[in-house]
Amino acid sequence: MPSCFKFFLFFFKNLPYKNYTFHPFIYSIYLYMAFVPVINQSLPFFAIPWAHFSNLQQVLEKEILPNYLLQRRWFRSKAKQIVTISTQLLSLPESNSIFTYPLQLLVQYEDGTAENYFLPICILSNLEEEQRYLSTMPNAILCKINEGLVIDALFEADFRKDLFYWIQIGATSKDLLFETGSILKQHLIPADEITSTLLAVEQTNTAIIYNDTYFFKIFRKLETGINPDLEIVRFLSEKTTFKNAPLYGGSIQTYSNDQQTIVVGMLQNKVENCGDAWNTMLGLLDTFYHKLLHKMPNHLPVYTQKERMYFMDTPAFVRESIGRETYQRVTQLAKRTAEMHIALASDQEDPDFAPVLFTAQDQHQLYESQIRLVEEKLSALANKLHTFPESIANEARLLLNLESTIKTRLEQITLSTIHATQTRVHGDYHLGQVLDNGRDFYIIDFEGEPLRPIEERRIKTSPFKDVAGMVRSFHYAAYGELYLHPEKYEIANLDILEQWAACWYYYVQQFFLTAYFDRVEKQSFIPREKTELDLLLKTFILEKAIYEVGYEMNARPNWLPIPLRGALAALG
Repeated sequence: MPSCFKFFLFFFKNLPYKNYTFHPFIYSIYLYMAFVPVINQSLPFFAIPWAHFSNLQQVLEKEILPNYLLQRRWFRSKAKQIVTISTQLLSLPESNSIFTYPLQLLVQYEDGTAENYFLPICILSNLEEEQRYLSTMPNAILCKINEGLVIDALFEADFRKDLFYWIQIGATSKDLLFETGSILKQHLIPADEITSTLLAVEQTNTAIIYNDTYFFKIFRKLETGINPDLEIVRFLSEKTTFKNAPLYGGSIQTYSNDQQTIVVGMLQNKVENCGDAWNTMLGLLDTFYHKLLHKMPNHLPVYTQKERMYFMDTPAFVRESIGRETYQRVTQLAKRTAEMHIALASDQEDPDFAPVLFTAQDQHQLYESQIRLVEEKLSALANKLHTFPESIANEARLLLNLESTIKTRLEQITLSTIHATQTRVHGDYHLGQVLDNGRDFYIIDFEGEPLRPIEERRIKTSPFKDVAGMVRSFHYAAYGELYLHPEKYEIANLDILEQWAACWYYYVQQFFLTAYFDRVEKQSFIPREKTELDLLLKTFILEKAIYEVGYEMNARPNWLPIPLRGALAALG
């Protein structure tokens, strides 16, 4: 950056905002430095119909939005080439506060696909406010016009207040439906007492906290069909007695051209927590490893074989090193997982949630989807083999050499009848999807795997899909503590610690499975025969490990040994 620009940046950041008006030249320099596009044309302004903004609309669609979207984490298709962007204005209920233009963006790509996104905008004409945004929230700014800054309206407290108020009163407009949940009806907040905070960390969705009591999630990518997160949270909250998930507060919905539901946002109660279950497990593992470092045993880990594993069934040294606290927290999580599945299977009348029997066709479709996954991920693994360190490449070759064995193992799901039902499930279940308040666990984010279409995420399947996801998450935690904090274990023999990581994982997943199956015994989604139960569980664990191989070889190659070993163990 040129030294004169550095001077202006320093000068701007140290101005008293209240008593200073920028000289136009200094302001234009700062706009340039902040990479804010400047549109030098006069436009009709503020409470004016969107149709009057035809000049701004064209510039936004052709020049501003393509670059703005690429800088947002919630924009999911950065690797695709944008061809066109068109904007459609969604109507809002009446408001006496900030005038906002909620835009639905249709983004069309070179490969012929298209996506819709939600971006409400407003225009700031107050110079003091403009300066505040430039210095503290530049990511909210789309561009500068003569009348002010064009910004993402979700950064404005008045608009956030309107959204909550409209949900609370169940407002409607020509394009939008604001639905009120039971919890909000029972605890109304006066309009002048509504406060909000936009969470600073950008995610794939945008999050707002209201009155430190409610959590509001804006789904930036608009997908046709009822979002599983809204659907399941509303079902659990309003139709079951399950208490370890968020309570449904309300939602904003719109409709596609063929009148299918599109969820714009969902409100739920804020779950007080001290972190997620992933961090809880890492903390327990830190204690486990430090016990080993203090008193490393002179023998290899000992593995007890039992169909159901309780704390007192384990060798004395394992009980001492893993500890009763770990056992209690893991079994508590297992019970909450089981109770979630029981609740999801509890309504026999609602067609969206009523359990359905496995059919031969379901089993073949499951097998075919898993085979496609195996072929795709192992082919990619073979192509990247030369890029890995030799130790990782050797482990990868072990798995690649077993491709035919993997397919044979997966094919077993088609060779016998599964006597069990399929239900709605979490769909993307792991330790990071569970909040811990220090006393209990709360399950969140029922959206499913976000890269899958909504209709796929709503399909009923075996709850063992979720069980497998959590089992694999324990495996990740066991090794992840070592990979994330290598400085803690520099003095130790890593190979020996990894043997004990495998031991921790073995017993912890046994504790989890025992507590889970004790709680769900005789439920319709549990197969009658143990052979069927084992087949389903091993199939989903193997599938999940292969999926993780595909992820890690691109995202974190140094973590690739974790799913490689998980897949090999599932085959054993």
